[in-house]
Amino acid sequence: MKGLKIARWVGAVGIVSLVALPIVGMIFAHAQPPGLVTPPPLEWGRVWPLVLRTLLLAFGVAAASLLLGTVLGFAQARMAYRGRRVLGVLSILPLAIPSYLIAAIVRESMAPNGPLGSLLATESVFTGMGPAALVLTVACTPYVQVLVASALTRFPAAEEEAARALGAPPLRRFRSLLLPRLRPTFSFALLLVSLYVISDFGAVAVLDCPVLTWELYQARGARDAIVLGFAIMACVIPLLALLRLLAGSARPERSLGAPRMHSRTPLRGTGRFAVLLAHAIQIGVGVLLPVTVLCGWVFRGWMNDVSFAPLEGPVLNTALYTILGASCTLACAAIPAWLVARDASRRAGNVLEQATYLTSAVPGILLAFGVLHLLLGLQRHAPWTLATGEGGWATLEGMGVFLILAYVMRFLGEGYAALKPAILGLDLRQEESARSLGASRWRTFRRVTWPALIPGVTAAFLLLFLSIAKELPVTLMLTPLGEQTLAYRVFDAQQEASLMDVGLAGLLLLCLAVGMQLILMRWRRHA
Repeated sequence: MKGLKIARWVGAVGIVSLVALPIVGMIFAHAQPPGLVTPPPLEWGRVWPLVLRTLLLAFGVAAASLLLGTVLGFAQARMAYRGRRVLGVLSILPLAIPSYLIAAIVRESMAPNGPLGSLLATESVFTGMGPAALVLTVACTPYVQVLVASALTRFPAAEEEAARALGAPPLRRFRSLLLPRLRPTFSFALLLVSLYVISDFGAVAVLDCPVLTWELYQARGARDAIVLGFAIMACVIPLLALLRLLAGSARPERSLGAPRMHSRTPLRGTGRFAVLLAHAIQIGVGVLLPVTVLCGWVFRGWMNDVSFAPLEGPVLNTALYTILGASCTLACAAIPAWLVARDASRRAGNVLEQATYLTSAVPGILLAFGVLHLLLGLQRHAPWTLATGEGGWATLEGMGVFLILAYVMRFLGEGYAALKPAILGLDLRQEESARSLGASRWRTFRRVTWPALIPGVTAAFLLLFLSIAKELPVTLMLTPLGEQTLAYRVFDAQQEASLMDVGLAGLLLLCLAVGMQLILMRWRRHA
C-alpha cells in the first residue's frame, strides 16, 4: 500500500513537471542569436493595461458562463420539459466549434452589410471587448453545464426528499443542501473558463480585442512572444488564489443516503422562461447561426459545382488523435486528482493542484512554440538520432507522440478540474462497507467506486474530446508532416479563402462531436 502511494506521488510529480518542457523550449528560442533586424524590446507600460483587460475579460466571461451554465446544467439534471434531451445536446455543441470560427461568423453576420447587421441597422464593425465576451461566454458555457449536470447526478436524493417533506422551499433547499456540495464544482468551472479566456488566441484576434493574446498575435519577434507568454502565465496566480477561496476545504462525502435517480420537477412560470431563454442564447449564437452560415457556404459551393477538398484523412486523423489525446490526458489527470481528493494533506494537495493548473496555463501557441523549439534543440544536441531522419526523435515525431504530449500539457488542468469533484463526491461509507465484508481493494474499486465515478469520467472525457478536436495552435505546429485534422483544415481553408471547404470541415467537426456525445450517453446509461 505504501509503495503504491509513493508510485502515485512520483507519477503525479512527473506529470505536473511537464510544464518545464515548453519553458525550456522558450529558453532555447530566447538564447538563439537574433536575426539581421532586431525589433526594439516590448515596453512594460504596454503590458500592464493588457494584463488588466485580460483579467477583466476572464472574470466577466467566467461570471456570465457560471450563471448561464448553472441554469442549463440544473435544467438538464433535475427539470422536466419538452425537448429537454435535444436542447441539452444542442447547448453543448458550441464546444465543438472553434472559438475563432464562431467569432468570424458573428463578426461577418453583425457587420453593417451582414444579414443580422442589416436587420439591426448596425453602423460599426462588431469588434472589441463586448463582442469577445459574448462569443467566449457562448464557447465556455458548456464547460459549466456539463460539470454542474454531472455533479447534480451524483448527489443522493434522500436528503433533498427529506427537506422537501419538511416543507423547505426550493431556494432554501438549494442554499442549504446543494450549494455547499456544488462549491468545488463551481470553483473548478470558474477556473476552467478563466484559463480558457486567458489563453484564447483566435476569438480575440478576429474581434480585435486588446488583451494579452491579441498583443501576442501581433508580436514582432520571439522575445516579445516570450515576455507576453510569461505575463499570461502570471495572470493565473490570482485565479488560483480565488479558486482556493471558493473551493474551501472540500473532502470526500460521507453521506448516509445512497445515490439514486432524482425525480424531475416540471418547469413552469419564471423558471421555464429562464431556462428557455438560456437555451435560446446558447443555441442561437453558438449553434444555429454558425450551422446556418456553414451550410450556406457548402450549398453555395455545391450550386456552383465547386470541387471540395477530400476530407477522409482529416476526419480519421481527428478521431484518432482526439481519442488518444483525451484518453492520455484523462489518465494523467486522474493521478493528481485522486491524490489531492483522497490521499494528500491540505498543504501538499494545494501545491500539487496549483502545479497541475500551471501546467495548463501556457497558451496553446506558446506551448507549441516551446515544444517545437525544444525538439529543435534536441536535434542540435542529438544529431545521431535526428540527422538521418530515422529512428529516435524523428520516429516519435512521425508517430504523433509529441502532439499527444502537447495535448496532455495543454488540457491537464481541464481534465483535473472535471475529475476532482467526481472523486470528492464519492461516498466513502460504501467503500468501507465493502472492505469490511472482505472485498479486495480492486473489487471494491470495480464494483463500488467505478460505477459512482462513471458520470464524472464521462463528462471529463467529453470535455477533453471536444476541446482537443478544435485545438488549433498545437495541432498546426506539431501534427506529423503531411497529415491534417479537421481544425487544421478549417484554418487552412480560411487562409485560402475557400469558404465552401471551411463550411464542410466545420460541419463534419460538429457531426463528430455529436456522434461522440451520443456514444458516451449510451455507454453511461448501460455501464
